[in-house]
Amino acid sequence: MRDLPLRLRLMLAFAFLSITTTAITTITLTQLSDQRMRDSLRDRSERIARRLQQQLEPVVAFDDHLTARELFAAYAGDRELDGIGVYAENGDIIEGRGNRPQELRSINADLGTTRGHVIAVAQIKSHEGRTGRLYLSFSTQSIDALLRRDRWIATAIGGTVVMFALLLAVLTSRRIAHRVVTIAAAAKQIASGNLKQARLDDAAQDEIGALAHAFNVMVSELDRLSSEHERLVLTERERLERLVSERTHTLEQSREMFRLIAESTKAIPFTLDLTRGYFPYIGAQAIMDAGMPDDPSNEFGALEMVIPRASNREIRQRFDECAAGPFEFEATMLSASGLRTEMRWTGTCEVTADAKYLRGLMQNITELRRLERDLAAAQKLESVGRLAAGVAHEINTPVQFVSDNVQFVRTSLTDIVPVIQCYRNLHQSVQMGANTAPAATAVAAAESSADLDYILENAPLALDGAIDGLGRIATIVRSMKEFAHPDQAQKTTADLNQAIQSTLVIARNEYKYVAEIDTDFGELPPVQCYLGEINQVVLNLLVNASQAIAGVVKDTANLGKLTVRTRLDGDEVEISIGDTGAGIPEAVRDKVFDPFFTTKAIGKGTGQGLAIAHSVIVNKHGGTLRFETECGRGTTFFIRLPVVAPARDLAGKVIAA
Repeated sequence: MRDLPLRLRLMLAFAFLSITTTAITTITLTQLSDQRMRDSLRDRSERIARRLQQQLEPVVAFDDHLTARELFAAYAGDRELDGIGVYAENGDIIEGRGNRPQELRSINADLGTTRGHVIAVAQIKSHEGRTGRLYLSFSTQSIDALLRRDRWIATAIGGTVVMFALLLAVLTSRRIAHRVVTIAAAAKQIASGNLKQARLDDAAQDEIGALAHAFNVMVSELDRLSSEHERLVLTERERLERLVSERTHTLEQSREMFRLIAESTKAIPFTLDLTRGYFPYIGAQAIMDAGMPDDPSNEFGALEMVIPRASNREIRQRFDECAAGPFEFEATMLSASGLRTEMRWTGTCEVTADAKYLRGLMQNITELRRLERDLAAAQKLESVGRLAAGVAHEINTPVQFVSDNVQFVRTSLTDIVPVIQCYRNLHQSVQMGANTAPAATAVAAAESSADLDYILENAPLALDGAIDGLGRIATIVRSMKEFAHPDQAQKTTADLNQAIQSTLVIARNEYKYVAEIDTDFGELPPVQCYLGEINQVVLNLLVNASQAIAGVVKDTANLGKLTVRTRLDGDEVEISIGDTGAGIPEAVRDKVFDPFFTTKAIGKGTGQGLAIAHSVIVNKHGGTLRFETECGRGTTFFIRLPVVAPARDLAGKVIAA
């Protein structure tokens, strides 16, 4: 319909409305006329039935056929009444004529089809108590004939109305469409740039005339604005040309300045076309700082030369998976010459219809990571140094015990030598058959002098004590060896329960005088981690907890409680280390993991322990480190580590409660 001309659409609309209106009116009037005539016939049948009910009472009472015939004969001239009958109580017919059933058992009996007839059935009750039934059938042929005539008349009138409506629609639509088409043609001329369009006829006072007048006013205003626009364009074009020239020069200077600044820093600017596999732009310092070959970056496929996929799978995977938006990651880059460089990549990823670009900065953080490792090692040495005296004391006690027992055994062996010599003499006397009494007396004297019974009773106990002391020394040495697990380049699976037990042995001198230890080690699977760094984190938390408890029980005979627990929770393990210290003040809880922040006295702490612990757990292991604290009740730190190392190092959040 939208593609049809306006005149044709108006004609169709007028025709549809006229035909629809005429059809609805004709159908409605004929149906009303039919209903009215049928209602009139039903009313007439009911009146005749009521009249005959009284007149036929004697007929029913006495089976009076003659009276019935006389009554029915009076209606013989009624063309509409084409059937009449009176029936006895058992339903048999008494008298009837025309179209009527042979028997009528009840007034509700099925009388068969009644199309073209109006049926009236009534009950007759005589004074003698007998009952009967009256049946009347009225033909609707006359009504149907009148209805057909009315329909033809209505159809003829409707057709005439439709013809006149169509004629009126054609004339009206042609007039309206012609005026609208004239306005549309003028608007098309204006749209093509012809502002000299002749004025439209706007003399008519109807809506189209008002539209034509508004169109004429618009054309005049457009003509005026066009003239002003041409004048403005001439002056504005000259101004824009000067401005574009100035801005272009400024932009070129800014780009050159940015290039000089970017290429004079350690951060290497780059643009990487991942689709074609080359660097459209990369800072000149990349060759010196990142170990890239001399200028292969502007050739298609140069990415494989600069960063081979075989030796840089992690970086290339990050590139492949990068989605539109900002990105940041760290990875080790291995050049073709074998040079390993730790790089941080930051920037944005742009995805277009035919290409994918990475733009940003790459920064060589090899030295930074080395300094971080040195700082962690120094902090570890600081912890070991702080625990050295305690470990020495822990070793010295069993060493002294072993030394005393060995000395006793050595002295006992010296005392036993004369006894053994006397026994040898006694044995020789027996073999020679000589008098053994003097030798036996010497043996008894030697045993008494050496106190042999005492030696035989206590020497085994002394040896057992020495063995036990050596076992304690071996445990401490083994724990120190496990604690001092060397740093690893890759994560390995480890038994965290065994590692924590070893760290408890190392730190025993820190807590044994201030707290009772309460441990609960759950069943844990092997965990992928940097074991040496996990040991350092646990040691830092144990030392902090011991010092917190010491501040509470100082100058008292009481002991606090140090709680260490492990458990498996889904695909993560949780380590909790709690103390009964004073708790962390609310004002400093948000700063606990900040580097160099400490609440200890000057010289008692560097403020690096918890900061390094947070970095190790969250950044290196993709876990979480949080704490729960209550002033006056103590603090518990919770370490959660994934059992299987995540594909990438994940950033975590610190939660204080």
